[in-house]
Amino acid sequence: MEKQRFYEIDVLKCVCILTVVYIHSISTSFEPSIFGGYVASDLCRFAVPGLFFAAGFLLDKQINSTRQVIKKKLIRLLPPYLFCSICMQFLNVPGLSVELKNLNAGQFIYNLIFGNTLGIYFFVFVLFYLFFWSLVLRYVPGKWVLGLWALSALLLLAFVKGLIGSGMSLFLMFRHPFFHLFAYMSGWIFSLYYETLGSLFRQYRISIICSGVVLVAIILVFTRVGGNHFSSFPILSQFYIYTCVILPITAGMWIHKFQSGIQFVSNASYGIYLLHFPIVRACQSVYPEISVDYSFVYALISWCIGVSSSIFILLVIKKIAGRYSAYLAGY
Repeated sequence: MEKQRFYEIDVLKCVCILTVVYIHSISTSFEPSIFGGYVASDLCRFAVPGLFFAAGFLLDKQINSTRQVIKKKLIRLLPPYLFCSICMQFLNVPGLSVELKNLNAGQFIYNLIFGNTLGIYFFVFVLFYLFFWSLVLRYVPGKWVLGLWALSALLLLAFVKGLIGSGMSLFLMFRHPFFHLFAYMSGWIFSLYYETLGSLFRQYRISIICSGVVLVAIILVFTRVGGNHFSSFPILSQFYIYTCVILPITAGMWIHKFQSGIQFVSNASYGIYLLHFPIVRACQSVYPEISVDYSFVYALISWCIGVSSSIFILLVIKKIAGRYSAYLAGY
C-alpha cells in the first residue's frame, strides 16, 4: 500500500493545504467581524481535518516494521519542523507567538516541544502524538479499530458540544486529541477498507458529489439564519467538515486531470504549511484594516503571495540542498 499512489488523497491534500493558506489570509483575527469574513472562515473549516484524514490514510499499516515506520516518520516530520521553527524564531518573522526580544531559553524550548513558535505549528505537535498512537493502532484488529473510530466520533461530538473541556483556551483546544482523533481515525478506516469503500465511491460518485454539495449548501444556509455561523451549531459544523472532506476524495477518484500539478502541491504540502504563515502575515501588514475585517481582494492577494512564495522557497532550497532539502523544509 505504501508504494501505491492514491490520486484522490493527493487531491484532498492539495485542496486542504491551499485552503489552509486561505484561512490565514482571511484576517489576522481568529473570527472576522463581518458577515463575509465569517462565511469565508466557515467555508474553510474542513482544511485541517482533511490533512489529518490524509495522514491517517497514508500511514504504513503493514508493509514495514514498526522500527522502520518510526525512522521514516521522524525523518520526514522532525528535521523540517525544527529547522523552520528555529529559523522563523531567530529571523523574528511576522506572526510569531513570542517575539525574539521577549524570548528566553525556557520559552524557546517550550515552543519547540508544543508547536508554538508559530501558533499554526500545533498541527505538527498533533501529528506527532497521533503518529505514536498509530504505533499501537497497527496491532489492533480491524473490528476493534472500527469500535475505536466510533468512540472517537462520540468524543469529538462531546468535545465540540462543550460537554468535555468547556472553557478551554485556544492553545489547549487546538492540541486536544478529542478535536483531531476522529479525522485521523477516519483516514485510517478508509485505508483499511479502501477496496470496498473506493468501489462504492466510484460507483456512486455522481450521487455522492451532488448530494454532498446540496448538504453543504443546506448547512451553510441554515447556519446563517439570524446572523449566526458555525460557532452556534457545533454538531452541524462537523457534518459540514466531513462532507467537504468526502467531496475532493470522490472527485479525485473520478477526474484525473492536472495530475502532475496536484501531486506536486501534495508532495510540497508539509513544506507549504511550515512556511506560508509569516509570508501571509507580512502581506497583511501592508493593509492593517484587515486585522478585524474581511476583504476578498486583500485575502486573495495574500493567498496568492503566500502559496507562490512558499513554493518558490521550497524550490530554491531543493535546488541548493538537493535530496537534503527534505530535512530542511519537508520537500
